[in-house]
Amino acid sequence: MRRNPCKVLAWCLGTFITMALLSCGGGENTSDSDVEKRRKVPVEYPQVIDAQTAYNYPGEIKAWKETSLSFRVDGPLVDIAKKPGERVFQEELLMQLDPRDYRDRIRILEAELDGALARANKASQDFARAKQLFAKNVIAKADYDLARSNAASQNASVKNIRAQLSVAQHQLKDTSLRAPYDGIVTAQLVENHEMIRAGQIVMRMHDISTLEINTNIPENDIGHLLLQKGSKAVLTVPSLSGRLFTAALKEWSTEADKTTRTYKVTFSLPAPQDRSLLPGMTAEITLRNLKARKPVMTVPLDAVTADSEGNSIIWIYDEKSGMVGSKKIATAEMHDDSRIIVNGGLDGNELIITGGVHFLVEGMQVEPLKPSTVDTLNPEHRKGQESTL
Repeated sequence: MRRNPCKVLAWCLGTFITMALLSCGGGENTSDSDVEKRRKVPVEYPQVIDAQTAYNYPGEIKAWKETSLSFRVDGPLVDIAKKPGERVFQEELLMQLDPRDYRDRIRILEAELDGALARANKASQDFARAKQLFAKNVIAKADYDLARSNAASQNASVKNIRAQLSVAQHQLKDTSLRAPYDGIVTAQLVENHEMIRAGQIVMRMHDISTLEINTNIPENDIGHLLLQKGSKAVLTVPSLSGRLFTAALKEWSTEADKTTRTYKVTFSLPAPQDRSLLPGMTAEITLRNLKARKPVMTVPLDAVTADSEGNSIIWIYDEKSGMVGSKKIATAEMHDDSRIIVNGGLDGNELIITGGVHFLVEGMQVEPLKPSTVDTLNPEHRKGQESTL
């Protein structure tokens, strides 16, 4: 059967047009797919932040005087005069050891002293007579020297016994444990009738008429503070929400802790009348005595990475081309836990990528995530706006 050439030509043209249309349609789908596969990255402009007007640091409240007490002598405990929680005054009796052995020791030494005094008195009289006789050439020089030596020996014996007697009297006094200052007993570590050793801690006490707060300041912050004795700081306590207390700078360390790289700073304040502040409470110190600082440019710490030579870089998004490129920057210290200060390399108008920077390469096309606020897109709007309090 012979085919019609016109029909064959029409069929070929139709097939060609259909294939061409399908080819065009397939190209558009591929383009849309490429757009969808672009990596989505968060972007923002660098933030120009005013110098901090305050620094906050955690701390712990403690008594300004804390003492562990012990006896200087051995002996059985016979009395506990004060219990934990009781207020005591300076020189008030806290505990008592059995003093009998020490009293007996004093009596023995007193008797020995009486005998030594009698011998010393006789030796002195003998030396006085020997001195007169020697002057008249009645006795030999050897007898004179012997009398003088005996008198000196007996006087030395008296001094020795008197020193022992003084020690024994001190030991008798030390059988009584007395408060070294006005305060409160915080702990009793032994029970009555126990045998106590010299130096064994038996009781603790403290004075909370004045309180101290210890905090540790990082090395990045210590240079920004004007540390002057008596400088004021604001104290807040989580357990006493809404109440503010004023503390004064007492002392500070000029040597950083080798492990934490922080400096210990101590503040003090009078205890409130209602005794609402107690040792062991956590607190927060707010410092406002700062050195003047210019506004600084900061970027998120997650935006900073390093190139193959170890230089700090960030990735910039070009809004016209949709591509990314790296840029070297000069970084300084941390501004806070999440942002780092940039000293050079940025003018503040770059749109930087703040996440997924380790997966970026030069010229890579990405899709920026839409910013959540207008401030992120408008550099002029951002300057001077953020201030950490």
